[in-house]
Amino acid sequence: MPDASASGERRDLPRGTVTFLFTDIEGSTELVRVLGGGYGDVRAEHGRLIEDACSAHEGHLIDTQGDAHFAAFDRAADAVATAVDAQRKLAVVEWPEGTQLRVRMGLHTAEPFLHNSGYLGLGLHRAARICAAAHGGQILVSNATAGIVEDLESVEFDLRDLGEFRLKDIARPQRLFELSVRGLEREFAAPMTLDDESAHDPYGRIGTLFGIDIIGWSRMLQALGDDAAAEIAADYRKVVQESVAAHGGTTIEAVGDNVIAVFDSARDAVTCAASTRVFLQEHTWPHGTEATTAFAVHTGRLVAKDHMGASVLHLARLMDEAEPWQILVSHSTEALLEGERLEPLRLRDLGERQLPGFDSPHRIFELVGEESGR
Repeated sequence: MPDASASGERRDLPRGTVTFLFTDIEGSTELVRVLGGGYGDVRAEHGRLIEDACSAHEGHLIDTQGDAHFAAFDRAADAVATAVDAQRKLAVVEWPEGTQLRVRMGLHTAEPFLHNSGYLGLGLHRAARICAAAHGGQILVSNATAGIVEDLESVEFDLRDLGEFRLKDIARPQRLFELSVRGLEREFAAPMTLDDESAHDPYGRIGTLFGIDIIGWSRMLQALGDDAAAEIAADYRKVVQESVAAHGGTTIEAVGDNVIAVFDSARDAVTCAASTRVFLQEHTWPHGTEATTAFAVHTGRLVAKDHMGASVLHLARLMDEAEPWQILVSHSTEALLEGERLEPLRLRDLGERQLPGFDSPHRIFELVGEESGR
């Protein structure tokens, strides 16, 4: 979602100083287990309530992915009113099976770049991180948003200063505030941050994905046969997974010639990609056959273990686009790396490309230079 896109014309979207609202259902996997197919109706009703609240307060719904919604507002006060309104409406619904639907919300005010593919910039990522730090039923806001709305005289909410917290991919601690809605739950645990084990669960959160696959895998299968190809694939996956672990990542899929991992840090993901390329190029392969690979790095949201969502699709399309041994990096990851020292690595801007399955072109970068091998 940090490469957030909207359909249709963009001329009516907020420009200049914009307040972002991210929402996400807490514990959606458990709700699916309890409700089964009925969860689809619950999620749809939840989405309708959030969309109605956005519309009522002049919000612009930019994107929906699974259980998450993303909206933009000209005025911070309207974004706050939307969050409060939505939490009130969600709280009074009698959900099936006596279940509770708890939605986390995060707000941040920034000056993003509005590209024809959507909003871009660190402010977008910061808003997503703030949402991920919230508990279900809680509304967290950034220091920037709090500074704008703190003078609002509202009977709807109180603004509480929670202190500073470390958020993923954000270099400095962030001061967070809570919009405590009167009449609703007002006591929550501390925000989920990098110091919490739960913050390292990749699903339902923003992370940087690293993907790799072998080019010409089908031809290799046909040429070598199942047994030899299986041996090569197992050896290849072992090398890649060891590199992922060494760089602090978590492998979330390793099947056949395809490996996908997630990292808390965008920098760790790109350095892992560069190191893995060196390892594989220097590797002695079984049966004397070299496996040529393609790499991709993309920052986005993982929906659930059995439904990884549009972020993984974006990653896969980047891998399809990559030439042999090339590492392609999405604009959302490049934005997070702004100001980072990557030497001897660097990102080369390749411009915009039309990826299959996407309505608008996406800006793509190539990671060039080499990390040292083992």
